[in-house]
Amino acid sequence: MKLATAVMIAGTIAGTAVTCVGAAHIIQQARQQKERNEAVLVQNQIEWLTQVTTNRDLAEIWMPDDMDDVEEYMRMLHANKQICVLSYRHRLGLVTKDKLDFYADALMEHEIVRKYWARFGGLRADEASGDGRAEEFTAALEKAAQFHIKHQTAAA
Repeated sequence: MKLATAVMIAGTIAGTAVTCVGAAHIIQQARQQKERNEAVLVQNQIEWLTQVTTNRDLAEIWMPDDMDDVEEYMRMLHANKQICVLSYRHRLGLVTKDKLDFYADALMEHEIVRKYWARFGGLRADEASGDGRAEEFTAALEKAAQFHIKHQTAAA
């Protein structure tokens, strides 16, 4: 092999390596930006839930038309807030599948969480559709809800 050919091949390999490193960096930046965006959205949602669960006038504005007990709605939104916090921890990878089942069960021990889930769980399932991680989370909550409903009915 001629020296010129070897230099050209080495240059091509080095250029390809630099391109790969650059592409990996861009991919990593995009992933980190997506995570930052998600964190901001979760923060906004938690802040809104905090306001609605502590301000009766605001809760009355957002309460569904077919509900008439604003205090019950505020308690249901507080349950939603707890679910949102757990969901975010799960999305970050801080909650394993086994722990997710444990936490979902612990949430569903509370009647207000089961009421919230009975009312809005279908909406959450629709929102999760197509997002594997969100679907896993929703399935864990649904499983825990069904478990508690079954055992509540059996005890009655």
